Order: sequence, then C-alpha cells, then structure tokens
Amino acid sequence: MVTRQPDTATSTVEEAVTKLSEALETWYEDLRDARGNVNSNVMCAGLYITEFLAAHFPLEPDHYRTRSQVKTASGKQAQKLLAQHGETRQFTSEGGRTSRATLDHAHALAELLNAQGTASGLDDLTDVERAVLAADLQEWFVERVRKDYFGRKRIEADINPDNPVRTAVAALIAAGRLRGGNTAGAVAQHLVGAKLKIRFPDEDVNVESYTTADVQTGRAGDYQIGDTAIHVTMSPGEKVFLDRCADNLRHGYRPRVLVPEDRVAAAVQLAANYQLADQVAIQSIEDFVGTNIEEVGGFSREGVRDRLRALLTEYNDRIDQSEADKSLKIQLPENL
Repeated sequence: MVTRQPDTATSTVEEAVTKLSEALETWYEDLRDARGNVNSNVMCAGLYITEFLAAHFPLEPDHYRTRSQVKTASGKQAQKLLAQHGETRQFTSEGGRTSRATLDHAHALAELLNAQGTASGLDDLTDVERAVLAADLQEWFVERVRKDYFGRKRIEADINPDNPVRTAVAALIAAGRLRGGNTAGAVAQHLVGAKLKIRFPDEDVNVESYTTADVQTGRAGDYQIGDTAIHVTMSPGEKVFLDRCADNLRHGYRPRVLVPEDRVAAAVQLAANYQLADQVAIQSIEDFVGTNIEEVGGFSREGVRDRLRALLTEYNDRIDQSEADKSLKIQLPENL
C-alpha cells in the first residue's frame, strides 16, 4: 500500500474542491428566479448534503432522506451547521423541513456530487480527506447564505408614521434584537448617526462601521458634536462610565450616554454608583432620535412622516458606506 504524502493529499483535496465548487456554481446559479433570488430551500439542501458527504460517498438516498424529507432538516440543524462556520445570525426557522422542494434539491445535489465527485477523485480520498472536502463545500454554501439570504434580507419592523417616532425606533431595535448578534447595537448606533446628520446637516457626522472603536478614530465618543461626546450602547457598564465618560470629563467634553429605554434605569444607577450622576447625561435612544425627528418635522403629520422617511433613508446610506453586511439596511415601509 502506497502512503500518500501530506502535501499530495492536500493538493488532491484542493483540486477536488475547486472542480466541485465550479459544478456547484453552475447548478446554484441556474436556480435563480427572474428577480435574481435563490430560495432558502436550496441553501438548506446544500448545508445538509455536504454534511452527509463527510460520512458517505457516493451518496445514496438512504444516507440523506426519510420517506418525505431530508434527514435532520430543521431550523435548529441549519443554525448549528452555520454556526460551525462562524455564522450566528438567525436563519430560516424551519430550515427547509416543511418544503418538498428541499428534498428535491437535495436529491439533485446528491446526484451532481456523485457524478462530479467520481470525476474529481473522491473515491480515492480517505475518510479524513473527504471530511475536509465536505467542510470546504459546506463553507461554500454558507457564503451563499451570507450573500443571498442575509445580504438581501433587510430589517423589517411594523412602523406607523402616525405614532410617535420613538415607537418606530423601538420597533427597529426590537427587530435587531430578534435577529441576534450585534444587529441591535448596529441599528441603534446608525439610527443615532442618521438623526444627528438630519439635525445638524452642516456638521461632519462621522460614518464608521459599528465595530470601529472610538480610540481607532481619535473621537471622544461614537459621535462628537460640539463639546459633547455621545456614546451609544445596548448594555451600559463600567467601561462606558469609568473609561470613556471619565476620560471625556478630564478632557473637557460633555458626555452623553444613550441606551435602550429598558436600560435607562440601570444606566442611571451605574452613573450614581460611579459618582457621575450629575456629570453624565443619560437618555433613551428612542427619545433621543424620536423627539428630534418630530421637532425637525415641525410636529406636523406630513412633516414628521417626511422626516421619518429621511431618517431611514439616511440610515441606509450610512450602512452602504460603512458596513460590509448590507442586511443591516432597513426595509422602508410602503406607508412612508
């Protein structure tokens, strides 16, 4: 028996991944609809079949299907597979489990991998090598999820322009929380930035990614208007008060901490604990954004509606400028 050298084994797997990825690309692109979208069932089938490929080749129906659906198919399983590749945002809740189309896509994909896999030398791979190859192909589908699901799916919330603007802000933050990860924090920060730009159109309101730290930019806070340093945080704690706000005070800035409405009381208590209650302004993000938008709109129904639309449009523009993840953009409701 000839023992394959590690570099040769790696080269063989890489070559197979390249060939199979090209075949997957053709198969996947053929499934786009007239609007250029790909159904999430296709992505789910890809996640599941590549998982089964790690244990079986060639793929037989008994390896990946039950009588009526793909084995293990569920929202939980899809989420688990995505998480293994570092993607933790909330994907489709059903994971393709209830759709017959998922099974059809899985069957077509299994046939494709069987045919192209044999031509690419999968029969000659060890179990470990095939597992590496399957993980690489699964990553390929994870990237499709990022691009064609998260990249096209905007944040949606029930927004009624006849209600106080703070309710729209609260709904958007809640939608961000439901999506998970850092979404709510990013939504809050960019809404504040959009509001500041509308309120102070002649000011150079900075536009940076949510993950950009103040110290990287030399700013006194997430935003700096006049002598005021504005800090936007979903979870107020020691760092924002003892590090950022205390530093602001030492350098002559007026610190203002913005938090969600349900964290205002906690922030006020923390400021008191750190003997900063009289020196740091604390306000809810909902009121900070909402009140100014209503003021700029002249407190009239049409004016507020117009300014609310301008807020969301400015927000989306800021996402385009600063964030790689375009799914942070807000779906503008038709009633605006």
